[in-house]
Amino acid sequence: MELMSGEQQEKEHKGKKIVIISFIITMIFIVLIVVAILVLKQVENNRLKLIVDGKRSLMSNDFIITDPESGSIYLNINEIATLTNYQFFNGEYKQYSEDKTKCYVECNDELAMFELNSNIIYKNNAADKLNFDKYITDGKVKSYNNALYATQNTIQMAFNTRVTYNEDNKTIYLETLPYLVEYYKNIVTEYGYTGIAEDFITRKTLVYDMLVVQRDKKYGVVSTKDFSSIIGTKYDSMIYIENTQEFIVTSEQKTGTLDISGETNIGLRYDEIDLIDGQAGLYYVKNDNLYGVLNGKGRVIVYIEYDDIGINRNIFPLDNIKNNMFLYNNCIPLKKGTKWGIADKNGNIILNFEYDELGYAQGESLNVEGENTTIDITTKDKSINNVVVIPYIEGIVIGKGKQYGVANSIGEIIIPCEFDKIYSITNEGEDEYYLEKNGRVTKLDKYLEDNKINVNNPGGVDITTNTINNAITNTTNTTNVTNDFVIIM
Repeated sequence: MELMSGEQQEKEHKGKKIVIISFIITMIFIVLIVVAILVLKQVENNRLKLIVDGKRSLMSNDFIITDPESGSIYLNINEIATLTNYQFFNGEYKQYSEDKTKCYVECNDELAMFELNSNIIYKNNAADKLNFDKYITDGKVKSYNNALYATQNTIQMAFNTRVTYNEDNKTIYLETLPYLVEYYKNIVTEYGYTGIAEDFITRKTLVYDMLVVQRDKKYGVVSTKDFSSIIGTKYDSMIYIENTQEFIVTSEQKTGTLDISGETNIGLRYDEIDLIDGQAGLYYVKNDNLYGVLNGKGRVIVYIEYDDIGINRNIFPLDNIKNNMFLYNNCIPLKKGTKWGIADKNGNIILNFEYDELGYAQGESLNVEGENTTIDITTKDKSINNVVVIPYIEGIVIGKGKQYGVANSIGEIIIPCEFDKIYSITNEGEDEYYLEKNGRVTKLDKYLEDNKINVNNPGGVDITTNTINNAITNTTNTTNVTNDFVIIM
C-alpha cells in the first residue's frame, strides 16, 4: 500500500482542522442564540404584561403604579374602563363638570363614582338605579399625571372584574363579569346543576369566588374554586347583597337574609326586604303593606307599622339624593297615616308625625330680595327647583298646612313652618336656596344670619347628598395631588 505523500497528509490535517473550527463556531453560535433567547425570555418575564379575558392586551407606561409608603398597587381608572367596556367620565355624576378630582364609570347595569383622596366609592343599586350604596375601600383614590388611580381591590369592586397580579411573572389578569359568566355557564352542568343565576346583581358573586347555581328551580351557592356547596339549592330565589356580603333569599313566599357561609341573619318571615345602608347595617322590611326597619341581625329598629318609607325622589330630581331612605347618614323618613316624621338610625323618633309633606314642590314667578336690592326672577330665565334637602346645613324641608320650614338631621326645627315656599335656583352650576313669605323672597343664608341661627352641621354632612361646599372640597383635593409614585414596567 502506498504511503500518502506529505502534501496529502497536510491537506487532510487542514481539512480536519477546518471541520473542528466550524464545529466550534457553530456550537458557540448555538450557545449565543440560546443565551440570547434566555436573556430575551428573562427580559420578557420582567416586563409588565396584561391579560384581559385570556388575551394579551396593550397598556400605557403608567397603567400601574405603586405607592412607596404602603406598597399598594394602583391601577389607572380610565384605562381599566376602556379595557372592561365601561364608559369613563370626569366630574361627579349628574353635575356635568370636568372636575378631574372626581370621576364615574358606567356600564349597562351599574355606575360607580370615585373621588380623589377618598376611600369611599358609591355604586348605584342595579335593581334601583337611583339609589346608591356606599362602599368603604382599602385605600384612597390617588392622582398621578393628572389621572385618577385606585387600588386593586377597589378596581375589582367598582368594575365587577376579578383582578389578580402575579408578581413572579409580572402579569396583571383582568377577568370581566361577562367572561366569567360564559366560562362557568359551560361547566356547571358537569357538577349536576341546570344553570346559574340570571340577574346581574347575583352574578357579581363570581368576582368573589362564589357562584349562585340552580337545580330543579331551586337556588344555592357553590365555591368557584372546587364547586363545593356553600348554601344548599333549596331556595326559590336568591339576590346577592355585595355591600354586606349577604344573600336575600325567598322560600314559600317569605324573605330573609343569609350570610355567605349560609348562616341566617334575618329569618324568612317578611313579604319584602332590602338593604337601606350597608355601613349602618339597616334593612327595610314589609309585611301586610306596612314598613319597618331591622338591623343586620334581625333586631327591630323601627316597628313594622308605617305606611311608607323614604323620599319620593322623582319629585326632587335636582336634589341628587343618593339614598332616598337614609338622609345625612342618620334620617329615615316615615309616613304614618297621612303624616310624615323621621326616625334616626337607632330607631328614635326625632321628628314627630305631624307634617303633611317632606319637601316643597312648586315653582312660580317671584321677586327675590337681596341684601340691598330686589331682583326680579321668573321661570323664563331661571330654574326654580323643588327641594327636600339642603345639604350644606343638613336641612330637610318640612310642610304643615301648606306652610314650610326646615328641620336639621337630628330633628331640631331650625326654621319654623311659616313660609309659603322654600326652593332653590341653580346659578352657574351651584344651588342657591330661598324662602318666600307673602310674596317676599329672602336668601336662606341671609335669613339664618339675620335671625342668628347657628347651623353647625349637627351630624356632619354626608356625601350621600349633593354637598355644595365646592370651594373647600376643591381646595382640599388640589393641595393633596401628588406624583410621588413608583411606575411598574
